[in-house]
Amino acid sequence: MTPRVEMTYTELAVALDASDMPTGARAVPVEQLAAWVQQGTARRGGRASVKWYAFQDYKQNTVPGDDSADQAGLWADPRREDTARSLAYTFLRSVTAAPALTGT
Repeated sequence: MTPRVEMTYTELAVALDASDMPTGARAVPVEQLAAWVQQGTARRGGRASVKWYAFQDYKQNTVPGDDSADQAGLWADPRREDTARSLAYTFLRSVTAAPALTGT
């Protein structure tokens, strides 16, 4: 059975950014990513807060001239943002990948 992820890509990135994730981390086990997501979610004040930060990021990326995420104090370090987004993508791919098909 494939684990269910109840956070969006951006929510995962927001949580990872707030965690102890080292900037520049790449090949990280899924279990460690899950631990960092939990830690970052707690540091951001819980799931509702993570959703709010993710929404600020969405607004900034869809409304010209909107700098909501910057005003909210999100993505202060572009390199860390890149790491968080990359690991969020990796995490989603790892837990939602369809099992390999085997057959005759």
